Amino acid sequence: MGERPRRGRRAAALAVCCAALAAGCSLPGEGEGSGASAEGPRTTAVFTPREPVDAARLRQIADLMGRRAEGFGYEDVTVEAAGGRVTVSLRGGNERAIASLGKPAVLVFRPVVLVEPSGGGASAPPSGPGDRSGPVPGGAEYAALDCSVPSHRVDHQQGGTRWAVACAEQAESGAWAKYLLGPAALSGTEISDAEAVLDTRSTTGWQIRLTFDSGGARKFANLTERLAAQLSPANQCAMVLDGTVLSAPLVNSAITGGTAVITGTYTRSSAGRLAAQLSGGSLPTEMRVTSVTH
Repeated sequence: MGERPRRGRRAAALAVCCAALAAGCSLPGEGEGSGASAEGPRTTAVFTPREPVDAARLRQIADLMGRRAEGFGYEDVTVEAAGGRVTVSLRGGNERAIASLGKPAVLVFRPVVLVEPSGGGASAPPSGPGDRSGPVPGGAEYAALDCSVPSHRVDHQQGGTRWAVACAEQAESGAWAKYLLGPAALSGTEISDAEAVLDTRSTTGWQIRLTFDSGGARKFANLTERLAAQLSPANQCAMVLDGTVLSAPLVNSAITGGTAVITGTYTRSSAGRLAAQLSGGSLPTEMRVTSVTH
């Protein structure tokens, strides 16, 4: 694919958040601004896929990364796929924000089974909610997980139909928590739109409002109806992005409006960046930065 110029557009929209979900955890690093600017020096980043992909798939990845860059608010963006790598050139931007262009951005919604502070060593394997005589699936992995150890904070998801474990950083304290999660109830592929919104009715600040397609809205309504009838923590819905719990709000009643909200310590730029990743779609593999030049 040849080099293709792009013109940026702003993804973040000022709006009042009216969805029913609230409160949660933040993705580490999301408090930082994107650094997007029409001014300043030009930055060129080279990305290589974590797993081998053919030329056609690489072109698709490059196109998606270009759309993400536009959503992040970058101007004067060019993207090229050649030689098994993707080269992105844009005006402005810090390296952390540019690296996030290559994140898979796979979002799933999972019911919470167990959650506890993590950092003081392994805990005993948990028992199942309805059967205290034996361990639940995923219990051994949950017991061994210590989210205070950076090497443990990887994507443990192994398919949507399986149980999983995940970490989350508490926005208020910076402490870590670990989650045991049930099979995915729906995924980010069923999101029709994602936008950054400013909640002017409370102090939660910038959020990401998700709108589901008809199938996703139906699944989300069924999920929240089921969770609302459970006791804590089984009444929590975890929103898991690339293996990290972004938010795990309590569900008090079925949510039938087809929308959900991710909250945390977001700025306008970081909320817009995540919204752009989710609305653009997920990458089939992680694209790692191998070089950055200014």
